[in-house]
Amino acid sequence: MKKILLLLCISITGCTHSIHMSHMSDISASTPKAVDLNEHIVEVNSEQIVILGLAFNTDYVNQAYDELQQKCPGEIVAVNTQYSTSHGFLHWTNKIRMKAVCTS
Repeated sequence: MKKILLLLCISITGCTHSIHMSHMSDISASTPKAVDLNEHIVEVNSEQIVILGLAFNTDYVNQAYDELQQKCPGEIVAVNTQYSTSHGFLHWTNKIRMKAVCTS
């Protein structure tokens, strides 16, 4: 009985992580050369918490993109968007990570 109770407690409190999608946008002619690329990369993260299926902050993707635009005064190219989820007990967190190359 104790073993069953222990397994039940472990399975209820366990968590998982899943990457659903990773998308790369087009690269334009104004993208910096590969040698200088690292100094032009900007990154933002945003998340949405869902509790018992009730979603809050439904515009978290737009917030991430707006923040990306604020960090880059020039043109944004080569946007990599990664959508992932972290699951917990009766809740989960949707996460967006955007990386882009900022051209001047």
